[in-house]
Amino acid sequence: GTTTAPAPPAFGPLSIPGFGLGLALAYFVGAKLRWLPAGQYVAFGTDPVEHFRSMALPTISLAAGEIALYMRLLRSDMIATLQESYMKTARSKGLSTRRILWHHAFRPSSLTLLTFAGLNMGTLVGSAVVVETVFSLPGLGTEIYNAIIGQQYVALQSYVALIAAGYGTINFGVDSIYAALAPRIRQVGGRPWLDERTASALDP
Repeated sequence: GTTTAPAPPAFGPLSIPGFGLGLALAYFVGAKLRWLPAGQYVAFGTDPVEHFRSMALPTISLAAGEIALYMRLLRSDMIATLQESYMKTARSKGLSTRRILWHHAFRPSSLTLLTFAGLNMGTLVGSAVVVETVFSLPGLGTEIYNAIIGQQYVALQSYVALIAAGYGTINFGVDSIYAALAPRIRQVGGRPWLDERTASALDP
């Protein structure tokens, strides 16, 4: 069937970098409107409610663009999956739309989403360096920033090695759960085999 164009409010954040959105939120929502604190981190053990309030703006800054990207990827894959022949078979058996979407369409459609989520961790860490600095958060991004400013190269190398190890672990986990999400993926000669549509979707 035909599909309508995606709504600009849903995909607009794709064009806004995380640090740019963070600066805008810190200025308008934090400084001008004073709806949420900006640059006033509160530890969870000190005050759980204020902790979540202090983390709201940084979380939105990092997640807005990612959510828009994942929505777009999942939407396009869901459309392609629903046009497969086995979807017509499921409908002919009288299965409910809810069951078709969640049990037959969502899992194979989430492959591209899962892959991009794993590969995008590096970009997320890069954005976190600036966002944590903007909101004065005590995190890995702030430590990397301080190491760069203070020319602490040994510490910086340690942080980069830690990020690389985490990145590799996450992507190893992504590869490990492919078969659970889509049984059409199997191991051939020690390497994952993907059908033609999935391989073309993952091809850069």
